[in-house]
Amino acid sequence: MKRFKPYRLGILLGILSAGVLATEAPQPSSVTGTAEQTQSSQLKPAAANLNQVNINTATAAEIQDKLVGIGAKKAQAIVEYREKNGRFLNVEQLTEVSGIGKATLDKNRDRIVLE
Repeated sequence: MKRFKPYRLGILLGILSAGVLATEAPQPSSVTGTAEQTQSSQLKPAAANLNQVNINTATAAEIQDKLVGIGAKKAQAIVEYREKNGRFLNVEQLTEVSGIGKATLDKNRDRIVLE
């Protein structure tokens, strides 16, 4: 029968407790909790903006990259429409661009910004 070696148990317990401690979040005080919540709320809009595009200022390449179902020709048509008719005043105005229908607009509604 093998003899038990106590130091192995100590190493194993140390590894396990380090893993548990690493996964437990520290309890923030009310002051740091407020700061952390503020930072968290500031980061969320930035993350949401990664897939959004301002169609009033974006290049054709940016529009093509950010919008679903929009290739090079449709993206260029959006830019040309904007140059000819001025800024988009509402998202639905995109359906006036040749090749952009309601289905394409609906797929991209949350990605389009008008500024």
